[in-house]
Amino acid sequence: MAASPSHLVTGATGFIGRHLVWQLLRSGATVRVLCRSAQKAQRLFGDAVEIHEGDLNEPGAGDRIHTACRGMGTVFHLAGLYCFGWRHRASLWRTNAEGTRRILQSARQAGVDRFVHCSTAGILAAQGRLITGRDRPTRPPLGCAYKISKWHAEEEVLRAAASGQPAVIASPTAPIGAGDERPTPTGQMIRDLMLGRFPGCTRTGLNLISVEDVASGLIQVAARGRPGRRYVLGHENLWLEDFLSRVALRTGRPAPRAWIPFAWVAAAGILNDAAGVLAGAGSDRICWETAYFSRQRQFFDLRETTEELDWSPQKRLDDALGEAITWFAQRITGEEPSHPGCRAPAAP
Repeated sequence: MAASPSHLVTGATGFIGRHLVWQLLRSGATVRVLCRSAQKAQRLFGDAVEIHEGDLNEPGAGDRIHTACRGMGTVFHLAGLYCFGWRHRASLWRTNAEGTRRILQSARQAGVDRFVHCSTAGILAAQGRLITGRDRPTRPPLGCAYKISKWHAEEEVLRAAASGQPAVIASPTAPIGAGDERPTPTGQMIRDLMLGRFPGCTRTGLNLISVEDVASGLIQVAARGRPGRRYVLGHENLWLEDFLSRVALRTGRPAPRAWIPFAWVAAAGILNDAAGVLAGAGSDRICWETAYFSRQRQFFDLRETTEELDWSPQKRLDDALGEAITWFAQRITGEEPSHPGCRAPAAP
């Protein structure tokens, strides 16, 4: 009897990571996780996974990472720091850029068959047309610490692939669904509208996808993706006002009616970044990076990904939105949030 495939997932307790682990377990795979909190991993996955506790930036991280990679067929690298504001630039660089370099090196030394790097579609850009996976800027956007760190992390992956390492990039758009603890910017918008804290809107173009479809896409990237290539995992292009109207319809809360000029958003972002750098204060939600994104049209052409991977999103976006709203409602009222359809199987 053939042994089940072995996978290491970094960042396994995060929003996308937990859904990826659950799907791998349901497929019968052997899963090892590398995470900062063994207690959280135990709560999410029980004894169904092998847990390695460690931080990509801690002293001795190289030895821990190498141990976690040993004997694995695939490494899914999802661990990273996800925050905005120039005051976080040093931490973002250490975790996202240097952390990716460390785990790439360990995966190469361990002889891992496939390395899947989970990046972000947010660094891609095109003028006057839909964005594709080939639209990576030649340099990162100025003043955007998160995107700078992710751009350089991709540089590490692309260099590794060019040298022969079987490394591939997956770039999710904006995932929605249950389990968005941090939350993501999209999840924060859902939560804010539910709480009546979304007074105005900007002309922002988004691409959204169920978090469960992101997880299935990552698995397909590992199975069919070509080294050195990028695959954008997305689903539906929507203007922000249309997305918020869908949320409002399902929550009974009014959608924002006022339009906020970009000049106001930009000024608030610059002032908050300055406060963060000079005084250690400021908001991660209002900074130059979030202001910059507020005027972007992140609409994607996903045909190349779906055709090459033989994959497409299966969950209706409205269903994923309903699950996200239910999950946030439980958090707001203090209930123990549920994860519909995503419980880990019992350990064999």
